[in-house]
Amino acid sequence: MEGVVRWFADLGEVPLTPPAGLREHAPLNDDPDGPDTFTEDAIAGVAFALEYCDGRGWASMRTVRCVASDPVHPARLRAFCNIRQEERTFRVDRIISIADMRTGRILSSNEHVALLAPYVGAGGSDPDFAALFRLQDATRDGVFALLQLAMPSGRLSAVARVAVLNYVKAEAQALGLPRAPYGYVDVWVDNLAPPLHAVTAGVERLLTDKDRFARLLPWLLKVVRCQDNPGRHELAMRNLISEVRRHFRGKAPLWQRDLRAIR
Repeated sequence: MEGVVRWFADLGEVPLTPPAGLREHAPLNDDPDGPDTFTEDAIAGVAFALEYCDGRGWASMRTVRCVASDPVHPARLRAFCNIRQEERTFRVDRIISIADMRTGRILSSNEHVALLAPYVGAGGSDPDFAALFRLQDATRDGVFALLQLAMPSGRLSAVARVAVLNYVKAEAQALGLPRAPYGYVDVWVDNLAPPLHAVTAGVERLLTDKDRFARLLPWLLKVVRCQDNPGRHELAMRNLISEVRRHFRGKAPLWQRDLRAIR
């Protein structure tokens, strides 16, 4: 495994932590798994608490981290269930409500749709959704890397959250993307708990574009400084910068200038 990717892998996986104050419970029986037709894995890392009604009418509340989706009607999600401690299948039309992972707030119907629309075929030609989808695709890898540093306990602090959202806005500006509805961007960021494999795959993609990775590095440092004891992360960050230099050795002076800027 390449040095920069290994550095992120050594941090481990973001814990799947239920929203504060949420009391999880589940019925004795879940919906049986349907045919294995899940092919879309872009939803990997989206996490939330859902109130769900299964085929027998049993209602439950549980925290899940999505793995894949099947947008063919009836749309379904495959997700790791925090209660079952295994992957389960959930029909989207049986999700009664979604609670924000960060605050436990019940999402409005528009926010509910915005969170799931990119993965279950909703949204159609709505220009706001189109802008949101483009923004998510362009910033997902960097956001996952930031959240792995920002959420060692599965919680996202208010200060770190602002840093992550500001990275999204800065990257959108750098790429010349159309303005997305940032209320929906907030909902997306607040309901992410990326699994380790998604983080490392994203870092590998970032490393193919030195300018993109250079834009991310100052935000990684900002997130580290948001931690309770940032001093203990200083050595780890120095090691990361060493690995980054090794990876990009001999590249353009612009890269070296950006490295100096984050010290």
